[in-house]
Amino acid sequence: MPYSQSIDRTTPGCVIFLLDQSDSMNLPVGGRPNVSRAELLTDIVNDTIAMIMRRCRKVHTEPTPRAYYDLAVLGYCGQEVRSLLGGPLTGRWLVSIPELFSSVLRHEERDGRSKPVWVEPFASGPTPMCLALNQAGRLASGWASGHQRSHPPIVINITDGMATDGDDDEVRTWADRLRSLHTRDGDLLLFNVSLSDGLSASVRFPASPAELPAGDEFIRLLFDTSSEIPEEMRKRAESSTNISLSAGSRGFVANAAPDDLVLALRVGTSLTDDRR
Repeated sequence: MPYSQSIDRTTPGCVIFLLDQSDSMNLPVGGRPNVSRAELLTDIVNDTIAMIMRRCRKVHTEPTPRAYYDLAVLGYCGQEVRSLLGGPLTGRWLVSIPELFSSVLRHEERDGRSKPVWVEPFASGPTPMCLALNQAGRLASGWASGHQRSHPPIVINITDGMATDGDDDEVRTWADRLRSLHTRDGDLLLFNVSLSDGLSASVRFPASPAELPAGDEFIRLLFDTSSEIPEEMRKRAESSTNISLSAGSRGFVANAAPDDLVLALRVGTSLTDDRR
């Protein structure tokens, strides 16, 4: 059965985050005038990395998480795509969970808890989304060629606006190339999330274009380029998040508010962990 390979040390998983860091990410989050989209996004991505890291311990008392995943966090803005990992990981693209564990930039107090930070907020310039999809493809292709027994890579693209380095057809072409990459367990999965402007209602994991806001070409483009969520992932996501996903649901959330973004990342990283 495709998309059923468990995640362990011999068949690790791969997750690539693509973060829009264009100038519009300086705008406030809908309903939170003192928080920018860039700040919200990095907070949630840092929390997601920490959540994945917790899954990588066989028992809670293990001092170091196991190498069950390779992760990349890429930011795209201006004319470039860059790795957002800093400290000893500066310039590195894909890194293992143990490497991330030993390379926390700092801790910050948030919600009454000390939380690790790997990625800092930033926003400036245009939105080179085609370049980002291309770079994700380079990383995913190299990783998949060396991990053909593993679950295919997952790419999660989070943005608040149209690509500035290509038209809709070019975005579709790059997304198609990305989704054509594969391991023996299935094709690469591309998730897309569009961030909320605070005015539009969110749409979670639609299965049909009829569920999308009428006339919004940007939302339709992201829907069309998003992968269908495989049955096994849908089951795991429903079990861990208490949501219901219909057959044919795409890995896409439109006009995502903060809670929607958290949910999208939880669903997008719902993989089987045998903890071996």
